[in-house]
Amino acid sequence: MKSLFLLPALLGLAFSHPAPELDPRAAPQIAHFFFQAAATGYNLTVPADGNWYPTNNGLNVNIITALDFTVIQCEFKTHQQQVAYVYQLSGDTFPKEQFAVGPPQPIDAVKCHGYCLQVYQDCVVNGQFVGTCCNGFCAANKCRPYVYPQDIPVE
Repeated sequence: MKSLFLLPALLGLAFSHPAPELDPRAAPQIAHFFFQAAATGYNLTVPADGNWYPTNNGLNVNIITALDFTVIQCEFKTHQQQVAYVYQLSGDTFPKEQFAVGPPQPIDAVKCHGYCLQVYQDCVVNGQFVGTCCNGFCAANKCRPYVYPQDIPVE
């Protein structure tokens, strides 16, 4: 019976403190890619708005590197049927997300959706998950860059 009297008070308290609002996005996030084809390659920039964008390039791509976006939030269209995309991290000192393409072939179009957070942005705010880190992982409420063991200084 007492809990029945507390219900209006609890509901009033819940509505008096609305959930924090996230920053609205005025425009889609931009994703930057490097398509590697053996010793050469090309750059491509696409908005992450869910539309297909042609690459206009016929090189046989073997690695797709996402320079500042989560590569798994994108799709790649080819004119061949059997394509394997294998997720990996680059061996750079600041690792980047990549897809190894097998067998190497031309990528006809790219489509990305969503958004991601840059390194050291808040990925958790007031206990709520904000979004995926573009090129790293969420730890202690911040997007942290990937670090390889060989990049950690030895004392």
